[in-house]
Order: sequence, then C-alpha cells, then structure tokens
Amino acid sequence: MFQIGSVALTAWAVPAWAQPLQIPQNKIDRLAVGTLFMRYRFKQTPRKAGEAIPNELTLMDVPAYYKKRFGIRKIEFWNQHFESLDPAYLGKLKENIKAADCQLFDVQIDRISYNLADTDDEKRARSIRDVKEWIDAVSFLGSTCIRINPGSKGTVEKSIESLKELNAYAKSKNLIIITANHFGIEMDPDKHVQIAKGAGVYTEPDFGNYPHDDKLLGKLEKIVPHAYVISAKVDEFRVEGGKLEHVSYDFDKCVQLCEQLGFKGTYMVAQWSSKPQDIDYEKVGDWIIEHVTKNI
Repeated sequence: MFQIGSVALTAWAVPAWAQPLQIPQNKIDRLAVGTLFMRYRFKQTPRKAGEAIPNELTLMDVPAYYKKRFGIRKIEFWNQHFESLDPAYLGKLKENIKAADCQLFDVQIDRISYNLADTDDEKRARSIRDVKEWIDAVSFLGSTCIRINPGSKGTVEKSIESLKELNAYAKSKNLIIITANHFGIEMDPDKHVQIAKGAGVYTEPDFGNYPHDDKLLGKLEKIVPHAYVISAKVDEFRVEGGKLEHVSYDFDKCVQLCEQLGFKGTYMVAQWSSKPQDIDYEKVGDWIIEHVTKNI
C-alpha cells in the first residue's frame, strides 16, 4: 500500500481482459499529443464573426507538425476536427500519418448525438449504429484506441449492453475501447468501474473532468486500476514571471498517483477550460510534457 497525502493507495491490478503492455524505455514514448488542446487553431472551434484563425491547423497538418514541435510520435484526433468520413479524405489522412512516421493512438468520439445508456432501445440502437460508423473509420486509419462515452443519462445496465456489442465489433477491427469520465453517468467512479468491468473495456481517467476539490484523487484512485490511457489534462493557467503556473488542481500529484498505482501505459497531453485563455498553447503542451516526464 502507498500513501499520497491523505489518500491510501492499493497496488494496481491489471484488468482481467487487459492486453499485454509493452512498456517503453524512453519516457517520451509514454506520451501522446491530442488535437483537443490546439482547438483554437481549428476552424471547427466557434469564434466571433470575422475573427481570424491564428496559424490554422487541419488534421492533415497535425502528424508532421506535432512530431516536429513536440518530438512525440503518438497522436490523438478529436472527431470534431474531421472534415469528412469520405474514403478519399480518410485515405489521404492515413497517408499523412504514415509519411510523418507517426502513430494514431486514439480518436475521441464526442460530437455526434449518441447515448449508449439510453433506456429507449430504438434510440440506443441508433446510437450504436452511429458509433460503429466511427469505429470503421478509426480502424481504417490504424488507430490503437477509440474513446467512446458510456452514456449521458440512462442506466448502467444499458450502457454495459451497448458497450459489450461495440467492444465485440471494435475487437474485430483490432481496436481498443477506452471510456473517460466525461460528464455522463460514468462521472460516478463506482458506476464507471462497473461499466468498464461489465463490458470488458478500459477506463481513461481524466484529471480535468472531475470537480477540482479534495475528492479528486480519491475518485481517480478508483478508475486508474482499469485504465489503458490517462488523459493528463490541464485546465486554467496564470502567467507568473513569464512562466505558466497551473492553478486548477495539483497536476503533479495526479501523475504521481497514477504511477504509484502502477500505471505503465500512455499519458495523453490535453487541455480544456470553459473559457479561452490568453496563453501560448504550444507552451501548454511543453508544460504538460515536462510535468509528466518528471513524475514518471
């Protein structure tokens, strides 16, 4: 048993359905970078009429840009940033990933209307069909994982039923399903674990999505033992003496918690705040990378 602050930690146990992890020797190889934290450079992000997009990015640009700027090969796409699911578009995107010698590690599925916990079976069946369409696209791109939301509202039982079906489909496409604490019924960590274990999928603990209070570490402690990926997400910063200071919660302690629980997988570089901040988001990426690597 370990101790961080007042939180007692039990040793990490690999989930029964876990696939063997190849633990990288180089710390930087345990990191992936997502497009979420660069969202203000994508045209899909809402902005004021006529407001210019600074250094606009598209998914086509991301593989080569991220590898050059951050020195990281593993990348994550947010599905809002896709311009199409047309085969020609997906084919070109796949070529760009390969040309940059990058690995698509995950795709986050948010910006479609789906609820896998819905008690209306007709609506839930439609949700499953919509998610399968994304599984097809993400599998074609060669991703390792796909992040799917367990359900915005409904029941644990229906979520498990849906995710069991989707997990079987994803496995047939060589994809791993991960589920973050993402503002649905899984925001209750006990329900999240019940869903993950019941459906045979993984959690993706997200530092930034639980309330930023003294219960944060305790909630993470419950879902980290079932994780394949950690969303090392930051929230708000202030600039002190020209340096970024994260003010929302103790980010370092969150990483330390995961490590002491025995997590050996990938940390995803991510940022989200409810309001835009006048900061350099490339430097936010640098800050996350520095603070993860010094704690693992």
